Amino acid sequence: MRKLCLLMLIVLCQLGYASVFLNTARIAYYNERDFERAKKACLEGIEKGEVNFELHAILGGCEIGFGNWKDASNALIRAFAIDSLKTIKWIGDRGGGEQYYFQAFYFSARELFDEEKYAEALNNLGYAKLLNPGDMGTYILTGAIQYKLGNIEQANREYKKALNIDPENPDVHFLIGKSLFESKEFDGSLTFFGDAVKYYKLKYSRISKMVFQNLQVVEKTLAQKIIKLWIEQKFDELDQLIKVELELDGGLNAQQKNIEQFFKATDDLSRGYYFNGMAYYYLKKDSIALNNLLKSLELKPDDIDALYFAGEIHIKLKKYDDAIRYFEKVTLFKSDDMFAWFYLGICYTQLKEYKKAIDIYENKVLQLNPENIDAMTNLAYIYSEIGNSEKALEYLKKVEQLQ
Repeated sequence: MRKLCLLMLIVLCQLGYASVFLNTARIAYYNERDFERAKKACLEGIEKGEVNFELHAILGGCEIGFGNWKDASNALIRAFAIDSLKTIKWIGDRGGGEQYYFQAFYFSARELFDEEKYAEALNNLGYAKLLNPGDMGTYILTGAIQYKLGNIEQANREYKKALNIDPENPDVHFLIGKSLFESKEFDGSLTFFGDAVKYYKLKYSRISKMVFQNLQVVEKTLAQKIIKLWIEQKFDELDQLIKVELELDGGLNAQQKNIEQFFKATDDLSRGYYFNGMAYYYLKKDSIALNNLLKSLELKPDDIDALYFAGEIHIKLKKYDDAIRYFEKVTLFKSDDMFAWFYLGICYTQLKEYKKAIDIYENKVLQLNPENIDAMTNLAYIYSEIGNSEKALEYLKKVEQLQ
């Protein structure tokens, strides 16, 4: 009997210690907003063996206060594992608690996504949806993860849930379009890319009016210059441009947020046009594809991919002079782009500017890829055309050896 009483006394002492830790954590967390002290009390209580959902819940709340998203979500998951109903009620009893504790799961999932830990990220997003089922970001991120995992149908289902929440969100339309595009469902992607462009244009128009408020129209060359200076971080030049050419006295200091939004709106709309164009490109509708690529380049004239495919389509249309302009820009930005150099060689060959074609094939393409059979075959043709049969034969022999 004495042994039993002693055992009960030990248990009661242990519970007493645990309640002291919990009470300390409650006072520090609720009354004082002292996250450091509350966290310390929670950890000490847990270390002593206290199995109480609230210790883990308060610990999660403290970690949110510190911005430690993974630690916060792990603590809250342990709280749910101990008693899910009480944890839900505890969160609900905090005014706006669902939104506050939702952060732990959502931002932790984003970090895990960047680390390619997709299973853990999806687990966190499940809790995020439980706390805030109306948040569009959780469905977009879930869709992105499913897409990475190759679950295209599941990804699109998640994206469409996001669209149900915000049907005019261009990012969601774009993500669905890109998902279908990468699955080679080009016809299906066009509707979503088209809607993405439509809503991106509205955003671009809205922010453009703020940036160009003192001018009658949005000047394309000026808009391109703003984007270029922003990308290159030439902020002193950009400040002068804003003051002088946009006639906005506050300069960059006053307009930084608007310029940043203008850059994003430009980038989004340009990307929308580009992928819309590429969907038509793979459907072999070259004229519509080119029209979209040129619209993309009006916004971002230095985009290498848009320049490259615009050049390629011009070759298909036998507009070799125009194609040269695009491929030359590609090589200006990326001097080791062998394919751009190769296409320049084709253009000059078709224009019968053989000297330029030979120079490009021999001093650019073959320098980058000494065993490029196509370049050697084309050189054999060119040398034959200009009457140098010895050189033509030399390249034909090299092709034969490589084959």
